[in-house]
Amino acid sequence: MSDFPICEAFAEIALLADALGVRRINELEGCWEYQVDEQWRFALNGHNTPHDTDDGVRVPPFSAFVEFNGWPAGIIDPAGGVLAAGDAANESTFIAALQAARAALSPKCDGKA
Repeated sequence: MSDFPICEAFAEIALLADALGVRRINELEGCWEYQVDEQWRFALNGHNTPHDTDDGVRVPPFSAFVEFNGWPAGIIDPAGGVLAAGDAANESTFIAALQAARAALSPKCDGKA
């Protein structure tokens, strides 16, 4: 195992992709784009070369371009990155949105077999 710490927001994107059954992002023609909720959206580039989003934003290799309410909020990769600061659009609120999206995909356990 590696001691390389993974950016929490990037790790949450990976967990959401797994929960959605998204595989082989590196084999897509471009970026994998996903609308998390009404506010958050991201485009993940799984290639070792830059790729454009459907809207023409150039995403660096192995990075995610993040939008909040249709506005650029930042770019993150496994090592970190920058997301817009503020009460509504920051790393914590993005992570919370990703976690909520993932939780909404999983059936709740009611304790019955």
